[in-house]
Amino acid sequence: MLNRKYAYRILFWLLLLIGLFNTIDYFATRDLVTFGDHLEWNPLMRAIVNTSYFALYKLVFIPLGLVLLWVARRTLVPKYFGLIAFVCGVYGLLVLYTWRVFYA
Repeated sequence: MLNRKYAYRILFWLLLLIGLFNTIDYFATRDLVTFGDHLEWNPLMRAIVNTSYFALYKLVFIPLGLVLLWVARRTLVPKYFGLIAFVCGVYGLLVLYTWRVFYA
């Protein structure tokens, strides 16, 4: 039982970090693409970056998905815990890269 509580605590922090990285990415994309003269690298997001759907997707749907992952933590997370940790790590590296290249 203690091991499960520890895993859930780690999962909570991973999902929180993904949400934080997503918010930072939203503001960085808005700053660099919408108000700057850079291009969006993600071809799936490129079409909606300058629309209101971008904010809806990044600030509503992504956090809702993270909340759903938290709600389904007993069934989905044991299978995908490593993938969630990997996504958090890659997203963190992407945010660090963006900060280093464009803001430092």
